Amino acid sequence: MRLLWGLAWAFSFFASSLQKPRLLLFSPSVVNLGTPLSVGVQLLDAPAGQEVKGSVYLRNPTSGPCSPKKDFKLSSGNDFVLLRLEVPLEDVRNCGLFDLRRAPHIQLVAYSPWLKNTAPKATETQGVNLLFSSRRGHIFVQTDQPIYNPGQRVRYRVFALDQKMRPSTDTLTVTVENSHGLRVRKKVVFAPTSIFTDDFVIPDISEPGTWKISARFSDGLESNRSTHFEVKKYVLPNFEVKLTPWKPYILTVPSYREEIQLDIQARYVYGKPVQGVAYTRFALMDEQGKKTFLRGLETQTKLVEGQTHISISRDQFQAALGKVNTEIGDLEGLRLYAAVAVIESPGGEMEEAELTSWPFVSSAFSLDLSHTKQHLVPGAPFLLQALVREMSGSEASDVPVKVSATLLSGSDSKVLDFQQNTNGIGQVSFSIHVPPTITELRLLVSAGSLYPAVAKLTVQAPPSRGPGFLSIEPLDLRSPRVGDTFILNLRTVGIPVPTFSHYYYMIISRGQIMAMSREPRTTLTSISVLVDHHLAPSFYFVAYFYHQGLPVANSLLINVQPGDCEGKLELKVDGAKEYRNGESMKLQLQTDSEALVALGAVDTALYAVGGRSHKPLDMSKVFEVMNSYNLGCGPGGGDDALQVFQTAGLAFSDGDRLTQTKEDLSCPKEKISRQKRNVNFQKAISEKLGQYSSPDTKRCCQDGMTKLPMARTCEQRAARVPQPACREPFLSCCKFAEDLRRNQTRSQAGLARAQNVMQEEDLIDEDDILVRSFFPENWLWKVEPVDRSKLLTVWLPDSLTTWEIHGVSLSKSKGLCVAKPTRVRVFREFHLHLRLPISVRRFEQLELRPVLYNYLSEDVTVSVHVSPVEGLCLAGGGLLAQQVSVPAGSARPVAFSVVPTAAASMPLKVVARGSFDIGDAVSKILQIEKEGAIHREEIVYNLDPLNNLGRSLEIPGSSDPNVIPDGDFSSFVRVTASEPLETLGSEGALSPGGVASLLKLPTGCAEQTMVLLAPTLTASRYLDRTEQWSKLPPETKDHAVDLIQKGHMRIQQFRKKDGSFGAWLDRDSSTWLTAFVLKILSLAQEQIGDSPEKLQETAGWLLGQQLDDGSFHDPCPVIQRGMQGGLVGTDETVALTAFVVIALHHGLAVFQDENSQQLKKRVEASIMKANSFLGQKASAGLLGAHASAITAYALTLTKASEDLRNVAHNSLMAMAEETGENLYWGLAIGSQDNVVSSTAAPRNPSEPVPQAPALWIETTAYGLLHLLLREGKGEMADKAATWLTHQGSFQGGFRSTQDTVVALDALSAYWIASHTTEEKALNVTLSSMGRNGYKSHLLQLNNHQVKGLEEELKFSLGSTINVKVGGNSKGTLKILRTYNVLDMKNTTCQDLRIEVTITGYVEYTREANEDYEYDYDMPAADDPSVHSQPVTPLQLFEGRRSRRRREAPKAADEQESRVQYTVCIWRNGNLGLSGMAIADITLLSGFQALRADLEKLTSLSDRYVSHFETDGPHVLLYFDSVPTTRECVGFGALQEVAVGLVQPASAVLYDYYSPDHKCSVFYAGPTKSKLLSTLCSADVCQCAEGKCPRQRRSLERGVEDKDGYRMKFACYYPRVEYGFQVKVLREDSRSAFRLFETKITQVLHFTKDAKASIGQTRNFLVRASCRLRLEPSKEYLIMGMDGVTSDLKGDPQYLLDSNSWIEEMPSERLCRSTRQRAACGQLNDFLQEYRSQGCQV
Repeated sequence: MRLLWGLAWAFSFFASSLQKPRLLLFSPSVVNLGTPLSVGVQLLDAPAGQEVKGSVYLRNPTSGPCSPKKDFKLSSGNDFVLLRLEVPLEDVRNCGLFDLRRAPHIQLVAYSPWLKNTAPKATETQGVNLLFSSRRGHIFVQTDQPIYNPGQRVRYRVFALDQKMRPSTDTLTVTVENSHGLRVRKKVVFAPTSIFTDDFVIPDISEPGTWKISARFSDGLESNRSTHFEVKKYVLPNFEVKLTPWKPYILTVPSYREEIQLDIQARYVYGKPVQGVAYTRFALMDEQGKKTFLRGLETQTKLVEGQTHISISRDQFQAALGKVNTEIGDLEGLRLYAAVAVIESPGGEMEEAELTSWPFVSSAFSLDLSHTKQHLVPGAPFLLQALVREMSGSEASDVPVKVSATLLSGSDSKVLDFQQNTNGIGQVSFSIHVPPTITELRLLVSAGSLYPAVAKLTVQAPPSRGPGFLSIEPLDLRSPRVGDTFILNLRTVGIPVPTFSHYYYMIISRGQIMAMSREPRTTLTSISVLVDHHLAPSFYFVAYFYHQGLPVANSLLINVQPGDCEGKLELKVDGAKEYRNGESMKLQLQTDSEALVALGAVDTALYAVGGRSHKPLDMSKVFEVMNSYNLGCGPGGGDDALQVFQTAGLAFSDGDRLTQTKEDLSCPKEKISRQKRNVNFQKAISEKLGQYSSPDTKRCCQDGMTKLPMARTCEQRAARVPQPACREPFLSCCKFAEDLRRNQTRSQAGLARAQNVMQEEDLIDEDDILVRSFFPENWLWKVEPVDRSKLLTVWLPDSLTTWEIHGVSLSKSKGLCVAKPTRVRVFREFHLHLRLPISVRRFEQLELRPVLYNYLSEDVTVSVHVSPVEGLCLAGGGLLAQQVSVPAGSARPVAFSVVPTAAASMPLKVVARGSFDIGDAVSKILQIEKEGAIHREEIVYNLDPLNNLGRSLEIPGSSDPNVIPDGDFSSFVRVTASEPLETLGSEGALSPGGVASLLKLPTGCAEQTMVLLAPTLTASRYLDRTEQWSKLPPETKDHAVDLIQKGHMRIQQFRKKDGSFGAWLDRDSSTWLTAFVLKILSLAQEQIGDSPEKLQETAGWLLGQQLDDGSFHDPCPVIQRGMQGGLVGTDETVALTAFVVIALHHGLAVFQDENSQQLKKRVEASIMKANSFLGQKASAGLLGAHASAITAYALTLTKASEDLRNVAHNSLMAMAEETGENLYWGLAIGSQDNVVSSTAAPRNPSEPVPQAPALWIETTAYGLLHLLLREGKGEMADKAATWLTHQGSFQGGFRSTQDTVVALDALSAYWIASHTTEEKALNVTLSSMGRNGYKSHLLQLNNHQVKGLEEELKFSLGSTINVKVGGNSKGTLKILRTYNVLDMKNTTCQDLRIEVTITGYVEYTREANEDYEYDYDMPAADDPSVHSQPVTPLQLFEGRRSRRRREAPKAADEQESRVQYTVCIWRNGNLGLSGMAIADITLLSGFQALRADLEKLTSLSDRYVSHFETDGPHVLLYFDSVPTTRECVGFGALQEVAVGLVQPASAVLYDYYSPDHKCSVFYAGPTKSKLLSTLCSADVCQCAEGKCPRQRRSLERGVEDKDGYRMKFACYYPRVEYGFQVKVLREDSRSAFRLFETKITQVLHFTKDAKASIGQTRNFLVRASCRLRLEPSKEYLIMGMDGVTSDLKGDPQYLLDSNSWIEEMPSERLCRSTRQRAACGQLNDFLQEYRSQGCQV
């Protein structure tokens, strides 16, 4: 069949010139750097015997040659040649091509003396202009998985190849861009293997979105290639839900009556079907993704074998549309949205899926006419090619296609009709004869019979007919494959007597002329083209000839069917297709040459959470990259020969004619207009949203309709909306939604759970059962060298899932090949699934509910048990198993009660074992915490052996009465003689966690994020200047760069489009914060490689915040008081202005390029203007200490006038506090700052250093920076540095972020100035008498010590530490005490207040029973019941905004597993805060906060919380400020695992910038809640109470005491240390303990308690989990072991445990009875004997 016809060139005026000899020059229209250029040269119409010699080369017209010359020699017999012209990088650089500002064009020049005599211009050269591109080679980027959670590590590879698809070792530049398009990482690397592998961590605060990794050759800016991956918060699902429409479209034709049908399938990731219930809802979705739910279409159906079917009749659908006032015919262009939530019955897990690509269309097919040429040749057949696809995208075969062709010639027209069915791949071709007089052809094409797809095409004849035409006709219309021979026929049209003898042709692929040849002309000339790998994936065939001196040409684009790569890579899994977890697998790698094979395996469950949109690297992507070098545009052909050459990507010159110069690499794009549709929705929520047109007001309305997790009226909520324009829609929509809720009723159906359990004693042998504990999302990330074949043995991870294994090979001889992925299913027919809480506390009781899954064809009976672990109370000590019968193809939960008795990270292993090899075991870590809340205390001592008073210290032990009694806590001591290396070295700012690990503060907002960056830069600068990197581990330098890059990547998440920064992602920009970032990133330029333009933009934004008087203002302050000058008003403005001046001064370093000089001058002028303002305020003498310090530093740094500097200096020094060797600046004038001590320096060396607040530290740091610039290392600077050094914490940081950043900056500058190579020694002896006797340590340190830089020593918490100091070097001793406390009644809650309350119920299956008689029988199993009442649209709207995966209740009713947290905060009205405050709430054990509730508090228009973070059991709520009146927020929490006897948890509210301002409290669940129920079975409870004291009833042994059991207990075992007879005064609750306050009525024995006497009070503690109760007013005999804690008066308090004797004293009435008289006498005898004689052993 013939295809498309060539067109002729314009006429010539003189016949004599038609046959003149000429030189033809062909080349690709683009020159690629470093890639040889193919050049075709032809000698045309030369007389016989003529020989032409010459050369070709590239040149820049303005500066000379850009390449070496390539010679050629042509003659009449050998009239064409294809040359390869090298394009070296050095030549291109030398010819100045890189200096061209506009699109760089280069000339291809042919030189020959012969041209001078033949060319019209009589020159020896002939040329053509080409576009120069630095693009070259091929780069491919691969990630280890398609989707990531924030905070997750991304591993990636870059494959580098040259133009011929062979490995390249050229230098690469790799960059990473975040979801905002900002570059956050840049690396220049050399990959000797052509495969570069690297990784990075996504910042945990990253917003959801698409990230990009790009790579290019460093010298080729346009060689950039990239891959994308998605970042969003997800949980890897246990099963995947798929939605499959019966038809991939919905017809909008009114007469169409078929039902809308949808299949739902739910399968576990290991392939087995899910049993449960599917909840489905539908909505209309427009082009912007806006959804309007269709009421009445909600369905709830049961899954059978993991499948269910939804069918909606046309009438049902029309009725639902009627509620939103629309018709089916109006829906074309919209989509039907379907959302399904599936809850599986055994474990209550929920997974969701949605279908967003179900279009409303008017036809079932689509028509593609893009392969039809756009050029008409009158007198020749016109070939119409159409491709018909179904709406699913697949080719539609055997579909009738009708064509109506209208041929126009002037006013005459003729209509021809054709019809033909598509072939097996959806193609159809029509040959339409076009008479010579036709000027226009109009085509109307339709596909399908009932509801056809329609397309139109108009083709016009060329304006000039020329001498004739060339037709290219392929014999086979199908695309060839690699290895095929493709045959084309060439034929002239409209040339009665041809004057040429040969057809000439070229084959162009990937931007190069691959072949050039000629074929003798015959009536029908056939040309055969062998399609090899070099012509894939597409090529142009270009043919031409000259007739009457004019070129005639035509071209054809031929697509090569995608196939395999040039080489070979196969991945084969030997053996079974299905494996068990933990087994070894044989992976066969097969290639056809030596190659490196890069492997990776990914969990297919990732595709279920959204990873499908970013497909892994495959050969289609490889072909796409290869085809991107195709310079042609369209299917071929053209109006004339020049257009034919140009559309095929060629540049051409014949001396008279020249193709147009290509301006860029892209093709002209067709303008496509799409009609926007508007559907009028006027009901319910859709109606309300439809009242607002702008996106902002719609968002406000939507926020107002969203239900908060706490009670607020609409008026109260609207009052918090800051924007006036937002308040009205917010309030109106809020009231509207409230009315809807008020008018509806809710019903809930629970999910029943079941268990049928029998118990029997069983000897457990679990050695042969593999324990599953390794659950990665991807693995096998490795590169293997392979020589044609390699067999790998790999061990499968423990996940039960389907793994997809990918392979990419790179060979020197065959290039790159991507293997077809192979899937490996890891499955156990019988397995168990276990869920654990985040953490629990000692002696809390939790219920484990592992779910057993049986996919065998027969019922299975297994024994299930929890393996014994020391410190864990289990049924039967772990040897008691439950026999459980699990029916075939079903699942069943089984319950175990567990009580931890030790605080540790315990491996908890659940084992299920049946007959033969049936069984499974899962091991997970259970985190067990101590009771109470953690309390930290730090003490710092200055060690000075040169001062007599400082050579001996006595450090008293801790005597906190709130310490829990059996915590076994210690004091940690750290001594150093080298402050710089300790603070800034590999154990300080450059430690694995950086300064972030030195501060016990969260790092959520942008300002906190800078802590990851600023101190690391400071440390690097110090180590660079003092040349001390060699004293640290070799990897420290690399680690420092990594820390800097991580900090840079994180801070970019907060950058706005205008270059400014806000405290939070959605907060307005802050002047102070933007200046802070500018300063730090300017200093970090060398390490982060950021573009200077971005920082110049940041500086430009800051200039816009300067006022006319020179000061700067902050539209959205981050810190409202303390960090900007200590006072509001003048001080705040002065401090901010000075801070910005400092930042702008450092920012001047980024203005190095010529284009930025004008902005640089503006910055310099801004600094001078601000300095004038600062000088004026300093001269007034009314500034506080902080404002004075930062002003003095700013003026000195920027070298302001000497007068201004002197005024600022004198003002600052007048406020200095000098005590001995210490100099510091404390309170600002009139400041409200918290005063820790009247002086922040020790009075003598033997006293600890008082710890100053954060503002004092920052002020003194600015003072030190000022002194160093003004006077260098002088006496004042020494004293200020000494004071700052001793304010550091145990970990090396200070109080908060700003004081830490500025203090480390100042100290590093001081340490650089004072660095010396002189070595000094410090000898320290530490000794103490502890519980285990006397211990002593001798430390010998020096000021340059790195190995053994510091010694950490541990002493008993309550013991006194004696210190002796010697040597000639000063040092520092720091003590850290961390312990848990019983209560927080002595905390500083006078200024700040926090209160946490809990309401609601929790799920439990058993109630407490005093005799431990528990029934293991449970209700019968059943599937989740179907709700009796459909879900309302409002509930669906709220549900989609409030739920996340796995936030569905895991068991029965949500009300039974959910509690409501209410957090209230307020402050004393007289307290001044720096601004931001943080509430840190530790959740009760077993609970997890509902993230959707927390997001509502932060993301709605009426924002209640600035930001939130979750960290294990902690929920951190950020508040911009603390109000003076009580303000409460609320959120829900779900019980993940049932926990009983839940202990109180702690909550802390503190000022972020001054953490000493805090309030700490305990809170507990409701007193009558099931949280306080007992869950444990009899023996488990008895085990848990094994450490509990036993209360003996009065005279319980009866009449006789022949064995002297009281004396044996007191004197032999356990041999007590005290004995008292006491009267109980009262009982009190203390966290996880009960406290009994007693009065001593008789002292029988004591060891440590020498002050004990009659009438004194003593406290006795017992765990709340123990049943012991001492009744007030009764007397008891109590004997036991001495306690380690004291009460508030310093008297010992005692813990009652299993080594305690508690006996109720008998009443006088009881002893008078005849039966008990003897027993009372024996008791009295014991009391008298023990009191007078004690133990006689």
